[in-house]
Amino acid sequence: MVLIKWSSGLSVGIKKIDSQHEYFVRLINSTYDSVENNDNYKVLKEIPELINYARTHFAAEEEVFEKYNYPFTTEHKKEHVKLTEKAISFYDRAQKGENIGEEFLEYLKDWLENHLKTHDFKYAKYFKENKIKVE
Repeated sequence: MVLIKWSSGLSVGIKKIDSQHEYFVRLINSTYDSVENNDNYKVLKEIPELINYARTHFAAEEEVFEKYNYPFTTEHKKEHVKLTEKAISFYDRAQKGENIGEEFLEYLKDWLENHLKTHDFKYAKYFKENKIKVE
């Protein structure tokens, strides 16, 4: 099953970042399958994987921002912190036996789509307008 379908409409036009976003979507979809199959053990294993991958991805984005002096770096980093803290909160609840699967996935789906379209498209536009070629 698929909760989020990767498409070119989610692309920021930076190959490295797009491939990370696409992988993150695959991780979310894998967790969605686990929730749909009521596999709480697997969900508990996948949440930390999602958190760790998000941290890796955020570090990569932030490195690009620093390298190219992106003016909205601080604002963007705050969004990364919010997601990480919220995901950890979901994980803590799940460890206590709370069934957070559907709520967690809905949060991730909404966050990802909003974050991409609001914050990530903003830096993509900035780089494009300023003719910055991100490797």
